[in-house]
Amino acid sequence: MIQKFKQYIRNFDYFELGNSFVLYYIMIFSSMPIAVFLSLPSNYVKYFIDEGTLLWNSVILFYLALGILAFIIGYNYLGKKVKSNTIPNIFNKEWNYKRTFFVFGALLIVDLLIKSLQILNGAYFHLGKNLLFLSSAFYSIVGFLNWFGLIALAIAFVYYFYLLQKDDNRYKIWQIMAWSMFSFQFLYGFLSGGRFLVIVPIVIYLLIKHYTWKKSYARVIIAGFFIFAILMPVTNYYKQSFYNYTVELFEPEQEVLVIQFKAKDFSEFSHQVFNYRPPAILHHGIIEGTIRYIVDSSIGSIGRIGQSIVIAAVINKTDEFLYGATLKEFFVNLGPPRFIWKNKSISINGSSNEFGRVYGILGENDFETSVGPTMVGDLYINFGVIGIIFGMLFFGVLFRILFDYLIKYSKASLSGVMIYSIVWIQIIKEFEGWIAPVYSGLVKLLVILLVIHFFLVVKTREN
Repeated sequence: MIQKFKQYIRNFDYFELGNSFVLYYIMIFSSMPIAVFLSLPSNYVKYFIDEGTLLWNSVILFYLALGILAFIIGYNYLGKKVKSNTIPNIFNKEWNYKRTFFVFGALLIVDLLIKSLQILNGAYFHLGKNLLFLSSAFYSIVGFLNWFGLIALAIAFVYYFYLLQKDDNRYKIWQIMAWSMFSFQFLYGFLSGGRFLVIVPIVIYLLIKHYTWKKSYARVIIAGFFIFAILMPVTNYYKQSFYNYTVELFEPEQEVLVIQFKAKDFSEFSHQVFNYRPPAILHHGIIEGTIRYIVDSSIGSIGRIGQSIVIAAVINKTDEFLYGATLKEFFVNLGPPRFIWKNKSISINGSSNEFGRVYGILGENDFETSVGPTMVGDLYINFGVIGIIFGMLFFGVLFRILFDYLIKYSKASLSGVMIYSIVWIQIIKEFEGWIAPVYSGLVKLLVILLVIHFFLVVKTREN
């Protein structure tokens, strides 16, 4: 029995889409409740304990368990009945060397132009946000084109490991290109203050090496420790250094080295914790203060702090179901961008702030923060528990088809791995959002990736 368990662990593919989704699902909904249960040294944990906030109850746990169980059935049983291997796999082709250079260069140029445009037009908080630019019809396409740099990074790593495996000396050129692109994307992500932007280059590297080289638990564990114990706290501190937001952290007459945040709701409290930094940390003592800061940053990155609150609010405060009202926007979102389609309705993402305030997730005076219902919450808002069951079954089948076609039946081909690395990121990172814009965006992304694939495999006369 023990031997079988060890064998299962050794063979477990944590980057397989279904497995990754289950792990992330458990992590995002359980990280805060578990942290509270363990009374970890964290200001967030202290808040929930002091307020007596119940993050889980039997109903919420039942619905969450029902959702993940339905997904597992869809992924491991129903999804396997779909014979993806009977569909001709278009990705079982090698890339053309010259074309790969051309495609990488073209993607890099677009990426540089888009990043320059965002910097010059004030797309980032520390450059003086230009709300006119951020709310313009043109910005949606700018945001979409941000993927081009990450696609270029994926192409560089895939081709580097492919040539290395074939013992082709040209791998040295792609090694330099891959790590140069990695450094650029990582540095840009860090300087922009974006958690997603700074983590994604690491994830792309880990996922691609996993399928083109070999699996390594040690590599992922070390990367995970670096991300959550070092990178997230450092990124948070860097981002906080640009804010002028101040709060009264402790009573001046108190000699007890404890920071006391003053807030009337969790939304305001969350902003206060996000903006506290050394020397405030030192009021707990160097060691305890540093540990608190690391734990707060890590929990904020893993569970996004409020996802347990979000799903609880959705389940407890949804009085009338919408019967597909938010889901039908999938078809609208597939249409051309608003700077072409002038009368195109604003995406459901635009109502994320209102959603947060209506459900009591955000403070009544918070008109800036956006919060999504999560995939499970969106299904529940539309159809209740039936929506969770059949919706998660559907996504289980869909994810099985995507993994099998891109990785299993393409035998981890060059294009299969490249496309899968981008699809994996889009699906996992957008779990918290509304289903319609996430998956219409995924469809558009797949079309772009398919076009890029055909450019990569087109033969030149020399071939």
